[in-house]
Amino acid sequence: MAAMSSATEAKIAIIGAGPVGVGMAERLTANAPLLAPRRSIEIVLVDPCPPGPGRVWREEQSPLMRMNSFARDVTLFPGKAVRCEGPARPGPSLAAWARDTAAGLLPPVAPRLERDLRETAPDSFATRRLQGAYLSWFLREVTRRTPPGVRVTTRTGRAVALTTGPDGVQRVRLEHGGRLDADAVVLALGHLDARPRGEEADAASFAAEYGLAYLPPGLVAEADLSVLPPGSDVLVRGMGLAFFDTMALLTQGRGGRYTRDAAGTLRYVPSGREPRLLVGSRRGLPYRCKPTRAPVLGPVRELRHLPGTVERLLARGRTIDFRRDIWPVVVKDLSHAYYRELFAARPDSTTMPWWQFEQLHATACPQELDELVLKAVPDPADRFDLDDLRAPLRDAAFRSADAARRHIGAMLEHELRRARDPARSADTAVYGALLLLYDRLPRLRPHLDARSQAEELDGAWLSLFHLVASGPPAFRVEELLALCRAGVVQPLGAGVRVRLDATAGRFLAGGANLPDEHPATALVDARVPDPTVTDTADPLLASLYAAGEASEEVLTDPGTGYRARTGRIAVDERGRLRRAVGTTHPARYALGWNTSLRGARAFAIPGTDAATFRHGDRVAREVLSGLPRPGRGHRVFGPTD
Repeated sequence: MAAMSSATEAKIAIIGAGPVGVGMAERLTANAPLLAPRRSIEIVLVDPCPPGPGRVWREEQSPLMRMNSFARDVTLFPGKAVRCEGPARPGPSLAAWARDTAAGLLPPVAPRLERDLRETAPDSFATRRLQGAYLSWFLREVTRRTPPGVRVTTRTGRAVALTTGPDGVQRVRLEHGGRLDADAVVLALGHLDARPRGEEADAASFAAEYGLAYLPPGLVAEADLSVLPPGSDVLVRGMGLAFFDTMALLTQGRGGRYTRDAAGTLRYVPSGREPRLLVGSRRGLPYRCKPTRAPVLGPVRELRHLPGTVERLLARGRTIDFRRDIWPVVVKDLSHAYYRELFAARPDSTTMPWWQFEQLHATACPQELDELVLKAVPDPADRFDLDDLRAPLRDAAFRSADAARRHIGAMLEHELRRARDPARSADTAVYGALLLLYDRLPRLRPHLDARSQAEELDGAWLSLFHLVASGPPAFRVEELLALCRAGVVQPLGAGVRVRLDATAGRFLAGGANLPDEHPATALVDARVPDPTVTDTADPLLASLYAAGEASEEVLTDPGTGYRARTGRIAVDERGRLRRAVGTTHPARYALGWNTSLRGARAFAIPGTDAATFRHGDRVAREVLSGLPRPGRGHRVFGPTD
């Protein structure tokens, strides 16, 4: 049992010591002198995994596991660009920390990470274990900077229950019988496992019955890949980050290696221990490679059309329909960013001056915009084609798997050339505009109808954002291409569906582009689990939900009867946990991507007004403001709090 440290010391428990948890600790220590001056406060980070790295970024993992962001684009320090009430606390990005650490200006990393450190440049995709070292250093910095009277401590263990004691104390029960009492509790749970459901549950049962292998959605670094034997055919459903992790561990992780031939083409040399990966997804190709070429006009700083449109829509005072009112403006802003850069970087690819194009572009409807682009940009390869971006295989039909491999291989080669072409800076401009939209569009959520929130903002828009902004590094696509040439990977194309064939006792995969189905003895769902409250495998969240002390966000429209369950933990705008009856608990909070606040993610891009910092600051200030006053004891919470 852990008692309160003293009669006057307040205690805040943060459940989860990964990036969101340590970021919350930073905001609490930064705001404490302003909101709880001269208070004695202990901030306790609770996690079974190492504090700082947490589960995902722990240093004890393969160096093959890479980040999906440039090292220059990762920070946990809220700089002066953040518009929040709490104080700014600038600090180095991952890239700057790696540079200064390598130069001996900061404490050294473990010997096994020294190579990772040396190889990390601003435009590198660092290893996840090096990011874990950065997170550990960040937590040490937070601890070092704590103001007088405030301390940050850690408690190793898994929280499995949260109750309120008779005196109002928040009582956290740990997995092996320990207890932690606190005045306030913040859930920063991060990525959580989910119980198999729907197709996943069916696949698991089928695999168990017929002696097959099934790996459900989850963290690849924790998966038991030994169940996928050499030479076996393995269906892999999904082509995002989890796929590339799986690909790396089943090839290089089993002794394979890459080499370049005399022409400079990357080739894969098998170890003989690889399975054959039959790979497909809804799109049939990986996301667009992250652009690396700096725009000649510099970063996109403003959106041309969205701000004025939003101002007019809000002035009407009516609910906004995203598909009707916002989506066309999103497309226009993206195309404006693209063509503005194209006209500046490659004027020889256009037939009219920019001022004329921009003037016509501003007032063009979708059909007129298509006609304008046909006239102004003669080469289709130079145009911004959203349909081609979202569904590149929509018209493809292959007679055989070999034909699919050749065609998709050619598309991957084209994608690589595009990603590395200095003339393709317009793609980087689109990336910049997407980042601005990613920040601005969620601010419209209170003004959107329920369907727009669920199907457009969280659906179509977010899919488009990830397609461009969450794509793999170019080197991963080059490795995939080499594996296709070596016969280790067989692409299945778009619209892949998996059938459970009880007659053959096999998984069968077919798709929209191939006439035949492909059998396999294993299936891997290569993705992280979607957020879920009702089917969570986390004992703490499950117990809170079962007791009605936590609830799932449900988007509803009483006028139409529309109802959408999001799977996210319901909180109010201040991060307070919402009960099943709709009330909130004034001493319990939740923060992170799997809550209804959404915007509080693991990291942020330096120099931006990131929602991660705004939301974290708002919740931290609410927590501090709600602490019981010294000598008043704990609050007693009634049923309507």
